[in-house]
Order: sequence, then C-alpha cells, then structure tokens
Amino acid sequence: MRQRPRKRKKATLKSIEKSKQMRHRYDPARWFSSFIPFKVSTGGAAPLIPLLTMALGGGPSEVGIVNAIGSTASMLGGLFWGKLSDKLNRRKVFLIVGFLGTAISTILFPLARSVYQVMVINAVYTFFIAATIPIPILIITKAFRLEDWDWAIGRFNEIGGWAWVAGMVIGLLLGQFLSLRGMLIVFGLIGLLSVPHGLNTIREVPLHLNREKLGVYAGYVVEKFRYIPNMITHLPRFSTKGFGALYLSSLLFWVGAMLYFTQFPVLLKEKGFTTSGIYLMSIGNSAISAFMYTRVGKKLRNRSGYGVLIRGLLLRALAFALVPVAIYLNWTFTPLTFLSYLLAGYTWAFIGISTTSIISRKAKARERGALIGAYNMISSVGAILGNFASGFVAQSFGFFADFSLASLLVALSVIPLIGEKFKSRGE
Repeated sequence: MRQRPRKRKKATLKSIEKSKQMRHRYDPARWFSSFIPFKVSTGGAAPLIPLLTMALGGGPSEVGIVNAIGSTASMLGGLFWGKLSDKLNRRKVFLIVGFLGTAISTILFPLARSVYQVMVINAVYTFFIAATIPIPILIITKAFRLEDWDWAIGRFNEIGGWAWVAGMVIGLLLGQFLSLRGMLIVFGLIGLLSVPHGLNTIREVPLHLNREKLGVYAGYVVEKFRYIPNMITHLPRFSTKGFGALYLSSLLFWVGAMLYFTQFPVLLKEKGFTTSGIYLMSIGNSAISAFMYTRVGKKLRNRSGYGVLIRGLLLRALAFALVPVAIYLNWTFTPLTFLSYLLAGYTWAFIGISTTSIISRKAKARERGALIGAYNMISSVGAILGNFASGFVAQSFGFFADFSLASLLVALSVIPLIGEKFKSRGE
C-alpha cells in the first residue's frame, strides 16, 4: 500500500518533466508567422501596381507588358534562387533576402515617373518574391515528418492566404486618406517587419534539393502571386510521361487566366471604379479562395482529381463569360463583374489542388519532381503569353473580345482532360 503513493508521485513528477520539455520544444511551424507581414505587404500592393501604371499614362497594353515582365522575372528568379540556394546549401538567408528585396522594391515604386520605370521596378520586385516561394516547401519537407507534410503545407498556404486578404483590407482603409504612392510606402514598411521576425523564427535547414523526394503533394497548391505559377527551382528536363493532356490544358488555362486577370483592374478603372472599389473586388476573390483550400483538399480524398479539375475549369469559364455579358448589358456591370471575380477566386482551389493531386497520385515517385517542374514551366509560359496577349487584344479589339477569348480558352482547356477522366475511371 505504501508503494502506491510513491508510484503516483513518480508518475506525477514524470508528467511535470514531460510538460516542461514540451513547453521548451521548438515548434517547427513557428516560422510560418514570419510570412504574415510579407503576405500582407504583397497582397495589399498587388492591386496598386496596375493602378500606378495607369496613373502614369499606361493603357491595357502597358499593364499587360508590366505583368508579363513580372511573370518572366518571377520564373527566372525561381531558377536563379533555387540553383544558388542549392549550391550554397542554405535556405534561411534567401528567405530573408527575399523579404528585404521585396520590401525595398515596394518602397521604390512611388519613385517611378514613367511606365518604363514601373516595368523595371516590377521586374526587380517579382524577382525577389521568387526567392520566397519554393524554399518554404523545402523547409517543411525537412522540418516535419512525412505524414505531417500535407497538414503543414496546407497550414502554411492558409496563413499566407488570410494574410494576403488582410493586406487588401488594410489597402481598402488606407485608400480613404492616402495616395497610391503613399500606400505603396506603407506596404513596403510593413513588409520590412518580416526581416527581423524571420531572423528570429526561421531555422537554417541545410539540404540538397532532391526532386525525387520532393515531388508534389495534394496539400500543396502551386503558389499564386497575382495568379503566377512559381515552383520552378531548376530548369526541368521536359517530359510528359502520360501527362501531355494535362500540360496542354494548363497552357490554355493560363493564357486564358491572364487575359482575364491582367485586364480586370484596367476595365474597372475605365468604368469609373475607385481604388476602394477595386480593393473590395479583390478582397472577395482572395477571401473565398483562402476559405476553400482545406475544404477542396478533403473533397479530393474520395473523388477523381480529373473530375474536380474539369468542374473547376467549367465554372471558371462561366465566371469569365459573365464579364462580356456585363459589358454588353452595362446596367448589370457591377453585380455581374463582382460575381465573376468571386467565382474566379472560388474555383482557384479546385484547379490548383486537383492538379497537384493528379500528379502526386498518378506519377511514379522517381518522376514526380521532373513532371511538376515541367508542368510549372508550361504554366509560366502560358502566363507570360497571356499577359502579353491581353494588352494587344484589349487595345486592338476591346475588353469584350479580351474577356470572351479568356472564357473560350478556359472552356477549351477542358477538352484534353475528358479522355483522361474516363481513363481514370477505368483504372
């Protein structure tokens, strides 16, 4: 009987010791919060760059070129930072450089006095943003256990998504009493906060990039910075390995998507929308996108990835088609364009997550990394082409033609996938 209190006391001491150890244990997800100021800054600044281009005399063509240059710089930046971080076997320093370079570039935007200067600053801006995109996924795959990767990547995406929305809400409020240039300075200063926070929370995780190990996971969504794919860390060897239909679909989708997103703020501005009105549209788009990430991931557990992707593309084609209708009817312009932009955000999770799910489930383990690299290369090329084409089509044929073509291309992107859907049913 005397031994029981001793055993009880021993068990109590062990539990106290364990709780102390857990309290001082490093939280591998702690550094996620260092991205919050960065995402607030980039989310808030995103609508301002096309508005600044237009304020300096730019039209649809110039906005398209600014975005195309940004897409190109982002793609090249992903290749540069990925290769350099592998060579030096360091990750943390490149995230800090990305935070710092992006914040400084944001503060430089107000100094632009011509559209050409905006183009140059935007190239530098997106080049530094590219340093922050692939590396978090690499750190997660090293810091977390394999069974926790999907949760960690999903959590990281969710935190970033809501921080992006918060940036737009802040932009909406700042727009009431600050100019475009003043707002960009504020967002640049907010972005600088990620530097000390990152230095304090991010742990260096030396690792060599192994495409075979990294692959692609269902919880990972191809990162969108103003709807630009950015997971190219090395120039991939081009290979289809049965995913040719998905690649063709992706190319059509990204050209159509950029025809839409590049000219959307230009159209709103031409129709008399203020900065606040454009922010409200963007908040709705980004908030519903962030809200849907986890929910779509759960749906994909028991459903065909191709089926979800096709439904997402068809709904997005319908969303894009609402804009030409709104332009034609005119009196329904505001509600229809808002609904269109809302549905565009809603469908992003369906398209992004289902694509990565298809590759992760159907590709061989050794080929996943190369296949996702090739997929993102094609997506980036589509985004660049779409940006350039959007300015030419809108300038030469009008917004009705631009948005109609965007809807048509997204609808056509479904055709290559139909056969793949029936194949996946038979397997």
